[in-house]
Amino acid sequence: MKMHGIMLAILGVIILNGCALHANKDIPLGLYKSSEGRAISHKSYDKAMKLWNTEYEEDWVTTEYGRTHIIISGPKGAKPLFLLPGLFADATMWYANVEALAKEYRVYAVDLLVYGGKSEPSGRPITNITSYAEWFQSVLRHYEYTHTAVAGLSYGSWLSLALAREVPNKIATLIMLDPSETFAKMRGAMLWKGLWYFTIFPSREKYVKFFEWMGGGYSDPRQDIWFGHMLDVIEYGSVGMMDVPQHRVYTPDELEMIKMPVLVLAGAKPIIYKDPTVFTEAAANALPHAEIELISDTGHGLNMERPAEVNKRMLDFLEKEYRRL
Repeated sequence: MKMHGIMLAILGVIILNGCALHANKDIPLGLYKSSEGRAISHKSYDKAMKLWNTEYEEDWVTTEYGRTHIIISGPKGAKPLFLLPGLFADATMWYANVEALAKEYRVYAVDLLVYGGKSEPSGRPITNITSYAEWFQSVLRHYEYTHTAVAGLSYGSWLSLALAREVPNKIATLIMLDPSETFAKMRGAMLWKGLWYFTIFPSREKYVKFFEWMGGGYSDPRQDIWFGHMLDVIEYGSVGMMDVPQHRVYTPDELEMIKMPVLVLAGAKPIIYKDPTVFTEAAANALPHAEIELISDTGHGLNMERPAEVNKRMLDFLEKEYRRL
C-alpha cells in the first residue's frame, strides 16, 4: 500500500508538471514532430480510411483555433450526428460504425485540434473546456446547425458530456461509449500501466502492449490496420497525453443542466474499471434519466469490438430520442 501511494504521488507530479508546462506554451503549429512524421501518419490515415465502407467527403472548417478536418458521410438534409474520438485517435476510428449510422444521419467524424488526425491548429491553444466549447460552436455555425446529436468514445465521451455542460442547448442527444473517468475514478492499474508504458522509456512496442490490454486482447485484421495508424500518431505526434484538457469525475450536482437524453454503453470486462458495475451505478446516480448498459465480454474499444450490437443500440436510441425532435 505504501509503494502504491508513492507511485500515485509520482504520477501526480508527472500530471501536474505536464499541465504546468502546457499552461506556459502553445499547442504546436503542427500536430506532429516533423514533416516526415506527419507524412507517415497521414499515409496510415489514408490507409485506415479504406476501411470506410460508405461514401464520404473531406472538409476543413476554419475556426479561431485552427482548421478542423472532418470526414462527412450520409444524406444531405438528414439530422446531424457528430462523432468525437478517443485520446490519440481521430475520425478513422469510426470505420466499423459509419456505414450503419450514415444510412439515417449526416455523420461528421471529427479530427480534434489537440492531437492526431489531419486538423491544423492555429497556435491558439485549447487549454480548457471553455476553449473546446468555443471551437465546437464555431463548427456548428459553419454548417448552420443550431443543435446536434453527439457521440464519443473514451476521452471523447468525457468531452461530449463536458461540452453538454457548457452549451446544453446545442446538444440534442448524447451517446457516451465507455467513458474514461467522467462518473467514477479509473482503477489503479491504469495509473501503474500508464506510468510504465508512457513515461518510463516509452516505445512503440510498449504502446502495443498497453492498448492490447485496454482492448482485453481483442483484435481483428481491420482493427490492426487502424491500430497501426494510431501508433503512428503516438510515435510521431508532438502532443503528449498531458498536453490536452484533462478529464475528471463529475458529481451529480455538476450535471443538473444535462436534461437531454443520454445513452451510456460500457464494456463489461474489468479493464479501466475494476468493477464495471460500480461504474454504471455511479453513472446512474449522476444521470438518473440516462439509459445505461454494459456490453458483455467487451473491452474499452466497444465500437470496434461489438460494432453490430453497438450500432443497433445507438440507432435505436437515436430513433427514439432524436429523430422525433
